[in-house]
Amino acid sequence: MQEMTFRKSLSRSVRRARRDRGLTQRSLARQSGITEKYLSRIELGLATPSALVAFRLCDTLGADLGQLLSMRPAADQHDVAPILKLLRGRTEHQLDCARRILAELFR
Repeated sequence: MQEMTFRKSLSRSVRRARRDRGLTQRSLARQSGITEKYLSRIELGLATPSALVAFRLCDTLGADLGQLLSMRPAADQHDVAPILKLLRGRTEHQLDCARRILAELFR
């Protein structure tokens, strides 16, 4: 795949995932530890993120790197978006409680 095609596809995927999760560029950039301007350039296809930045974006978006690179949204992406929204910004203790509850519920 040519670099420009890759960059455009990745930019669309990042933008789609961000919007699906109800995040602004500002909030995604802050949570990912990058500038809003850099995220804007990524979403416009003007910049290709480093592996570290791509990892941070995926972590913040709750997405798999392969999912973004494959340029296809996950089939269940919309199903978990409301859950991810509820968990965003919680303390480590709260997240641990949520993990235990979910593990018990789905065991």
